Amino acid sequence: MNVAGAAMRWHRGHCAPPGSHCRRRCRWLRLLWLALALGWLWWLLKELKRLCRLANRDRGRPADGVVPPWAYRQPDPLIYSQRYLQAHGFAVTWDNPDIHVELASAPGVPVDAHALQPDTKYLVVARVWNGSTTAPAPGLPVRVSYLEFGVGTTRHDVGTTKVDLPVKGALGCPAVATVPWRTPAAPGHYCLQVELLWDDDANPDNNMGQSNTDVKPLNSPHAAFTFPVRNDRADQALVTLRVDGYAIPPLESCGASEGKGEGVRRSRLARHRAERWPVPDGWRVAVNPAQLPLAPGEQSEVAVDITAPDGFTGRQAVNVHADIGDDLLGGVTLYVDGTG
Repeated sequence: MNVAGAAMRWHRGHCAPPGSHCRRRCRWLRLLWLALALGWLWWLLKELKRLCRLANRDRGRPADGVVPPWAYRQPDPLIYSQRYLQAHGFAVTWDNPDIHVELASAPGVPVDAHALQPDTKYLVVARVWNGSTTAPAPGLPVRVSYLEFGVGTTRHDVGTTKVDLPVKGALGCPAVATVPWRTPAAPGHYCLQVELLWDDDANPDNNMGQSNTDVKPLNSPHAAFTFPVRNDRADQALVTLRVDGYAIPPLESCGASEGKGEGVRRSRLARHRAERWPVPDGWRVAVNPAQLPLAPGEQSEVAVDITAPDGFTGRQAVNVHADIGDDLLGGVTLYVDGTG
C-alpha cells in the first residue's frame, strides 16, 4: 500500500493531467494565427501606401505618359539676343546692353570694348535673365568667346563660369557672370559672344548674345570703316548687307504710356520695330560691296563710308547686318563721333 501510494505520487509529479496537451497546442495555434494576421495587415498597409503614391503620381497624366503642365517647370535663361529679336521683327544693336568689359585691375568700372589694349587682363561681364517665374536655373553654365571684329569670323573660347539664376522677379535676377580674359597680343577689335548652356530650356533661341562695335571720329564730314565678312556655312552663300540707325531708346517711366495691360505692352514693343529705325534723314551710308557671293569659309572685306549732315555733333549709331536669305549671319554697330 505504501509502495502503491508512492507510485501514484511520483506519477502525478511527472505527468500532465488529462487535456493539458490540447490547451498548450491551442495557445501556440492562437499565437501563430495572430502573427500571420499582423504580417498580412502590415503587407496590406504597405501595398495600400504604394498604390496611393502611384495614384497621386499619375493623377492628371495623359494616356501617352507626357508630364502634365502643372507638374513640369522649365527655366528660360536668356540674354539680349540679336538673332532672336530680329526673328520677331525687332531692330537690334550689336552694342549689347547685357555685355560689357572691365579692366581686371579695376573691377566694377566698364571700359570701351572697341578700344581694348593688346595682351591685357580684362573681365567680361554678362547680365543673365530668366523668363520663367516658376523655375530657377541653379549652376547655369555661361560660356564666353571672342571673334575677330567683323561678321562670321572664327571663334576663340575665352572661358566658362557658372551662376545661380533665380526665377524672374526674384532677388538675384538678373544674375551676373564674370569671366577673365587676356586679350591677344596683336592689336585689333573683337566681337564678344556670351552663350547660356542649359539643356532643359523653355526657349533655347534666346541664349546667345554678341557685342560687336567700332567707333570712328568724323573727318570733314566722313567716317570710314572696314571689316571682314566670312561665310561660316558649309555651302556657297550670297551675303546681303543692310543698314539702319537703331539704338536702344531711353526707358520710359512706368506712367509714360497711356492705357493699361496689353495695349501698353504693344505700344512699348512698337518703339523697337525694325521699320521704325531707318538711317536718319540727312545721313548717307555707302556699303561696298552690298552683296558678297562667298564659298564655304571664304572671307572678304567690306568698306562702309558714312557721311553726316553738316554741323552734326554727338554720336550716331549705324548698324550693318549681314543676311543669308532670311537668316541673320551677324553684324556690327558703327558709331560716328562728332564731338571733336
